Amino acid sequence: MRARRLLFTAVLILTLTACAPSETVESDGPVPTQSQTPEETAPTELVWTDQSFVRDFTADDGTVVMSVEYLFPGITRAEQVPAWQKIQDYYAAEGMAYLNDAADLAGYAAGDYEVAKAMGEDFLPYGESMSYRISLQTEDLASIVRSYYANSVTGAAHPSNFQFSETFDLTTGEKLTLDDCFTDAAAGRTRVLDLLAQKGGDAGYSRESLEAELNDAYFYLSDEGMVIYYQPDTLAPYAAGLLEFTLPYADLQDLLAISPIPS
Repeated sequence: MRARRLLFTAVLILTLTACAPSETVESDGPVPTQSQTPEETAPTELVWTDQSFVRDFTADDGTVVMSVEYLFPGITRAEQVPAWQKIQDYYAAEGMAYLNDAADLAGYAAGDYEVAKAMGEDFLPYGESMSYRISLQTEDLASIVRSYYANSVTGAAHPSNFQFSETFDLTTGEKLTLDDCFTDAAAGRTRVLDLLAQKGGDAGYSRESLEAELNDAYFYLSDEGMVIYYQPDTLAPYAAGLLEFTLPYADLQDLLAISPIPS
């Protein structure tokens, strides 16, 4: 009987314990929760920003003899996507190269200043600038057009204006050549020249001159088509300015290796 009573007592104690509310531990601060390490997520959108390279160069007496301001494309959080970082590094290197060239030219500017000063003449400081625009951007491609201005020769009849451009594969960061844009480089080049001859002929430019002055680096992509351009003083006198010819994608579509038209 004693054993049964002890067993009953033990069972009762266990039952009451199980039914009792759990003890609450109060804290002076917030109760910490278990945190999970967030997964690294790549940015979903490419955001362009400026890479600025600015410098004033002075003569020995402190007079500014040359000022430069080069703006190149940059990409926000480029380090998170290798292809973006490659494009960022490309333009960073370009900017430094322009600054180094400007430093060399500044020596000539200082010399011109000293001559003008000795002769009692006015001196116009040298100046150079670079700007850019995004002419086309899709999920896989970006085409950038850069405008370069230079007033780097005292007494020159006019300043220098030139255009440059790059087209990048946004998945790899590689800069595309004109040949890269076509499945068959030779056929693509022939098609480009045929279209240039059609468009340029109306303006009085022969196929021979269009081909002779064609620079494979001077192209970019736009919403309307592939744009081939010629620098001032190549096909026409300098006063005619930059010449551009837009080749519609419809006329190139069967040979294109890229997809410049947003889906």
